[in-house]
Amino acid sequence: MLEPRGAASMFESATDDDSAHVVNQARDALLQGRIADAMDAVDRARRRGELDEPGRVVIALVGLLGRLALGDLRGAASYSRDLTGLLRTRGALAATANFGLGEFAAARGQDDQAISYYQRAGDELSASGEHAWIPWRSGLARILASRSQIAVANGLVEQELVDARSLDLPYAVAYALRTQAAIAPTDARVALLDEALDQITGIGAARLDAQIRTDLAAWILLLRPDESGRAVDLLRTSEKYARQENLAPLLSRIRWLLERLGESPDGELPGRLAELSAAERRVAQLVVTGKRNREIAEELGVSVKSVEWHVSHILRKLSITSRTDLAEALAQPRQAR
Repeated sequence: MLEPRGAASMFESATDDDSAHVVNQARDALLQGRIADAMDAVDRARRRGELDEPGRVVIALVGLLGRLALGDLRGAASYSRDLTGLLRTRGALAATANFGLGEFAAARGQDDQAISYYQRAGDELSASGEHAWIPWRSGLARILASRSQIAVANGLVEQELVDARSLDLPYAVAYALRTQAAIAPTDARVALLDEALDQITGIGAARLDAQIRTDLAAWILLLRPDESGRAVDLLRTSEKYARQENLAPLLSRIRWLLERLGESPDGELPGRLAELSAAERRVAQLVVTGKRNREIAEELGVSVKSVEWHVSHILRKLSITSRTDLAEALAQPRQAR
């Protein structure tokens, strides 16, 4: 998808004029994770009103997927209507329209309708004989897996992975591996997501990268608690991107995971408090008020030794030697991770 345009994808446009330039800008921005830029290009393309059917399909799909990334179902509905009007097309265009409508139905929890759209996308693509990457199998597999149809779901994703590798599209391979990880046996998930992350690294696909990192952090948290530091680093990278693009659904998930790890959402705490765990912050804030270890222990309902341990960690994290320097240290800007 992000590779040279000779590699067909669901976003490929047949137009070859100024309108096509705007269409390609919208597509590329979406795939690169620049959601605001993608939506700006979509708006410009719609105002022009000079698009042929391939261009209209791409713009409607980019608009719909962009709005879903923002958590804006109402905004996505407008583009779903555009795609519905394009179901009369055939081949890859019809497959693309059906895929987009499947994504919209899935986002609204209308699984039966989503299944129907995904299956029609596959039927259209198969009947046309066109070799385009449209991840309808991933969408269908996730729903079937949620209904305990694991064998069928696995078969779909394995075929999507074969197709993605044959098209030599790292983005498509990473996309399929992420889906495979969601339905694979638990002990295989971290390895699959690591492989997906390797595929996506360096190709400039920020949103898919952040989604994979977030999935990976969640499974590390569950399966490898001794690697919690890596999970935090993965989430901080994803959090920075999701916050910049204002991607509410992704950001909400990232922050929930950070809380499970005893961390606070970045940018919501003053100064260097963001460098401390939740327990350390509670202790630090009481130290700054002048309370002694025993008073802190009584207030928090923990042992004095526990407070002493936290204070020691706080001083080491902030590179200071005395609790009397703590207030000044916390007021400083947060250090780069």
